[in-house]
Amino acid sequence: MSKLFFFFVLFYGMVFGQVNPQLKVSGIEGSYIPQGFDSNDNVQMVVEGVFKDTCSKPGPAQFAVNQATKTVEVLTTEYRYAGPCLDVLVPHDTVVNLGVLGQGTYRVMQKNGRQLGSLVVQQALRATADDYLYAPVSQVYLKNSGAQVSVTLSGSFSNSCMSMAQVLTRVQGNVIVVQPLAHYNKEASACANVLVPFEKTVIINGVRPGRYLLHIRSLNGNSVNNLYNIR
Repeated sequence: MSKLFFFFVLFYGMVFGQVNPQLKVSGIEGSYIPQGFDSNDNVQMVVEGVFKDTCSKPGPAQFAVNQATKTVEVLTTEYRYAGPCLDVLVPHDTVVNLGVLGQGTYRVMQKNGRQLGSLVVQQALRATADDYLYAPVSQVYLKNSGAQVSVTLSGSFSNSCMSMAQVLTRVQGNVIVVQPLAHYNKEASACANVLVPFEKTVIINGVRPGRYLLHIRSLNGNSVNNLYNIR
């Protein structure tokens, strides 16, 4: 074997032989569990962690629900690449879609047994997808000044007879829940399926400094989830 061919094989193995990353278990530094879900909702929570360098990327979150013990076990993963790696911390977060859960109070646990929090699921009273008609929020902007937080929601209604009715807000521990309620004018004589942009800003007072999940409900069971540091 010639030296040139030898170095080509070595180079190929280094560059192309380790392209596929390894899937590994990753740690959870913080968890955010919104309350107010019903037994016909897609229940969601958010977990976050910090990678030690740039060679890791978030992998799929896994979970197991035990209805008998009312326990949810969550396991987060990461894709680990060969490198080279930059020695910098990389924060990351993952939305965990738990799907439809039965009524009850659940203990949310990390796979290693550490409790992350509790989750209350109420019995659904209607067969509709949501208790409310939510606005289709696509973008969110948060700004805070002291204990006052302003949240700006924007998106586009898909029908000319839809409009924003009111926005409900609640602070639940380390979660700020925002419910943008829409109105459909059934009395209108002509409704057109056209895009109608909207923007709405709401003020939330009395928010203590800390790290929060901003959880905004949206149309058709969707939601927007962003993490913010409130100072």
